[in-house]
Amino acid sequence: MRRASNIQKRWSTDQLITGIETADWLKLLSTNGWKVDGTYLHRAAWIGALSVGATAAGRFEDLRYGRALASQEIEPEPLFLIGHWRSGTTHLHNLFGRVPENTYPTVFQCVFPTSFLTLKPIVPGLTAGLMDDTRTYDNVKQGWDEAAEDEIALAKMCGLSPYISFMFPENGAKYERYVDFIEATQDERDAWKEAFRYFLKKIMYQTGGKRVVVKSCTHTARIRLILEMFPNAKFVHIHRHPYRVFSSTLHMRSHTDWENFFQVPEENWEDERTRQTLLLGQRIFERVTEDRKLIPEKNLVEIAYDDLVGNEVDVIRSIYEQFGYANWDTAEQSIRDYLEGVGDYKVNALKISAKHKKMVRQYWSAAFDAYGYPEDYTG
Repeated sequence: MRRASNIQKRWSTDQLITGIETADWLKLLSTNGWKVDGTYLHRAAWIGALSVGATAAGRFEDLRYGRALASQEIEPEPLFLIGHWRSGTTHLHNLFGRVPENTYPTVFQCVFPTSFLTLKPIVPGLTAGLMDDTRTYDNVKQGWDEAAEDEIALAKMCGLSPYISFMFPENGAKYERYVDFIEATQDERDAWKEAFRYFLKKIMYQTGGKRVVVKSCTHTARIRLILEMFPNAKFVHIHRHPYRVFSSTLHMRSHTDWENFFQVPEENWEDERTRQTLLLGQRIFERVTEDRKLIPEKNLVEIAYDDLVGNEVDVIRSIYEQFGYANWDTAEQSIRDYLEGVGDYKVNALKISAKHKKMVRQYWSAAFDAYGYPEDYTG
């Protein structure tokens, strides 16, 4: 087996697993046979060193806040924003999450999910200037207090996430069942639910009980699991033309995969990345187009990316009306303020080959069929 020779982003410190606790880090390494390539030993050392501090802060946090968190109610229930990666979920997250009555998981909370209550007054000041202003794969603003995917936190808290496959590509297939948890064991499902509840409680405790606006693309395939926890949960599903989604996802992974590897991938990694992206997307689209029927009609809104952009205020107003959310006037002003701040945002100009179009039509047929996207799309 030949390994890739053109190693990229070797010295990046932007690993998704940063902030994991020591016991969980050792368990993750053990589960993957302790196979960390020499090329990435410094990453393992970096993660391990930070895990000691995260663990100490986490145990202190348990002692100080354990009783309060145990009594914290998850009420109001979270608002779930779902959709495949690169469908506009981050934009939607910022629109809803910046409303005063709402909150969202922040980058800091997702980096240090078990210790953010303790470390928040300390770490941001010590790390000022070390974080890029925007994400590496697009022009979205980045910072400790910006919105983030709770999947990043859950990957550290229970290790049951497809994101682990990006770190340990040799064992990638074993983590695919955590996209939708249908093939997971009951113990795994229970462990994931417990971690998710704990994380939501901590966010609500820190923000005085605000509604948590949750955005994780993996949740798009977990409607059944989420409804077991929150039967009255409300969902906003955003979708976009599959060609655009596919090309943008590959572009994102061309950055994030290299930032997170602990094993040097095979020489043909780009082909494997394409295959994995297609299979993950297939699983997500098949699940959401089937399981959306389980959501009461009044609790689901589905919107196209092209219908949202440029019409954000009207779209969000109609969602507020359908879900019965109050205080629209305050929400509208917050949304307008946010939109004014991102008025100069530029999307990536990406292309897709004829070969990839054919593959996307084959694997993601559920999305074409459900939302009527044309196969001859050239936008």
